[in-house]
Amino acid sequence: MKKSFFSLVLLLSVTGAEAASRSDLPVSSSELNTNQDRKKTFTGSVGLDSSSFLYTSDARGTQATTFKALLKGKSDTTYFHQEGEVALYSFVTQQPQVGFEAPELYASTHRGLLGNFTLTFGRKIQSWSQLDGTWRMMSLWSPRWTWDELHPQVVGMTGIFLNFDTPRFKIVLYGSPIAIPERGTPVAEENGNIVSPNPFWKPLPSSLNVLGADTPIRYGLMMPSINQILLRPNFALKARYESEQGFFVSANTGVLPVHMVQMAAEPFVSTSGSTGILEVNIRPQFPMRNINTLEAGYQDPKGKFNAWVSGSYEQPFRFENQANWLNPIITPSTVLSAGAKSQIRSNLSVEGSVLFVNEEPFVRASNLPNVNVDLPSRFPIKQAVQVAGNWQISDRTGTDATLIHDLLNGNHFASVGLQHTIPDPRLTLGVGMDLILAQNTQGWIGHYYGDDRIRGWLKYAF
Repeated sequence: MKKSFFSLVLLLSVTGAEAASRSDLPVSSSELNTNQDRKKTFTGSVGLDSSSFLYTSDARGTQATTFKALLKGKSDTTYFHQEGEVALYSFVTQQPQVGFEAPELYASTHRGLLGNFTLTFGRKIQSWSQLDGTWRMMSLWSPRWTWDELHPQVVGMTGIFLNFDTPRFKIVLYGSPIAIPERGTPVAEENGNIVSPNPFWKPLPSSLNVLGADTPIRYGLMMPSINQILLRPNFALKARYESEQGFFVSANTGVLPVHMVQMAAEPFVSTSGSTGILEVNIRPQFPMRNINTLEAGYQDPKGKFNAWVSGSYEQPFRFENQANWLNPIITPSTVLSAGAKSQIRSNLSVEGSVLFVNEEPFVRASNLPNVNVDLPSRFPIKQAVQVAGNWQISDRTGTDATLIHDLLNGNHFASVGLQHTIPDPRLTLGVGMDLILAQNTQGWIGHYYGDDRIRGWLKYAF
């Protein structure tokens, strides 16, 4: 019997929002008539993304290819602008698995209709913090789509957004009765094991040492109800001030879900057979948190340079921790980061940033002192330096590179890509490489030890 880890994938993927551009002037009747006359527009693309791994592994094949279909649409009525993006993903070289995502899907009032206010309903990609855009594996404010775990995609939160905009002062107020956890490749229970077609999925251990004896493990996936997953009211508030000289300061506060699904393990020894078997129930958890963020920096009015500092403090709650469970580490934490970006030439930019996370000591309330399961921390990376660059070689050809060094574990991640566009037919061809230079399997980089790969992708736009 197979239980899909994200069996509600269709239900969760069709919601979204993003505010349209705004004006301080009220909308005139002529503008409303013009808006009403606008036509619907649709664009899309289909393509393949293939990975060839440099090392063999018992946990995956040497190749993995994903088919992706993307559809974008825009339309306008008298008072509202509607826009959405829906994507379908499917493995070609693995067992059939299909994933759906809607990074944005919203309706927003036209600029000026409500003065300086814009009201948006649905799923919206909101720029909450500089840290989120730089350290995408952190998922501090914005959730992600993690079909490709080394290159996650930021997606929007689902709810109601009220934006207030003036040239110097901006406020964003968000609220929702539901919280959709971030998703990626489905994970399922199959024959006493937890499996996934994702090549980056690391199988759980098949046996464990219990009281000096090697004991086989049988896993079960204990999914909570849909109500427990979705019905988690949340809200956020952001205020930002920008000076004429380019300096800015912003403050965020909110009660939000922990976007990444957390896992708890409930082990117990079954003696029903001739030999003991360690039964481990994997219990996905969906905790909440209070989070506050303060950021400040400088943005060159000419767009040639920017620098920023960021500080956040979060306190988790609604987190189960029973005495017979082994829980992941999730405690009150401080997240600090700083970065800068320079536009060296019109077609060449470089940026760098540092990250530091401090988690308060974790006390595990466990009655199982002789059994342990390696569970991930709330934060996949805690102390790191990142350097990235982008070079637009020509109008049709560009390249980018990223290097991340995990200071705590001494591991490195390097990624480089080259992409070329052919205008007729509308084809995009790309090639890239991801290298995992790891000394151990700890942390976000170490987790992918041995997954070095060469990538190639082809996309046709219509």
